[in-house]
Amino acid sequence: MSKNDDFKDLANRAYMAYHQDGIIDMMLGAGVTGFGLRMFFDSPALIVLSWMPFLFYLPLKTHITAPRFGYVRFTGEEEERMKNTRLILLGLLVFIFVLGLVLALVYGRIAPQMQAFISQNGILLLGGLAALLLAVAAAVTGLRRFYLYAVLTLLFNIAGVLLAVNEGLMTVLLGLTIFAVGAWLLSRFLRAYPLPEEEEGRGR
Repeated sequence: MSKNDDFKDLANRAYMAYHQDGIIDMMLGAGVTGFGLRMFFDSPALIVLSWMPFLFYLPLKTHITAPRFGYVRFTGEEEERMKNTRLILLGLLVFIFVLGLVLALVYGRIAPQMQAFISQNGILLLGGLAALLLAVAAAVTGLRRFYLYAVLTLLFNIAGVLLAVNEGLMTVLLGLTIFAVGAWLLSRFLRAYPLPEEEEGRGR
């Protein structure tokens, strides 16, 4: 293996470690939970809960992740993947906001037959689209656990339909599951990458 290949491998490992903090997972889980609450209570005002968590992504990265990596700056392919990750986050945020806005404005104006179709099949269509977006996110960013979230999204939606459980409740449960995975990743990340002063304290 050449030095260039060694450097790429090292950069890729650093990139993957940088995103093992679970923060993006927790923000995604919180956003999905907020969207589920908006559906459960049928309140357009609660749509804010679906996109607000994403506002905390960069501050949390700055205060939790960056200090442990010495404010690492990625270049080349890793920098491109970082940009793609941010774009996907922004895309998910815009998608959730626009979808909620459209549903709030249009649903009451469409034909009753279309309302019935959306009521019966809308959650499956929405779940399929969300799963597709998560799979694309996994492919673009290299964070393979997003494939798991795509599968979970489909399973939770299908289970909700088969068990006749309120789709809002199932969406909340899905969001809490993703959030729990993120919290577990964050806990493991903090143990694996303590701050310098924490390492000094352990050595005493």
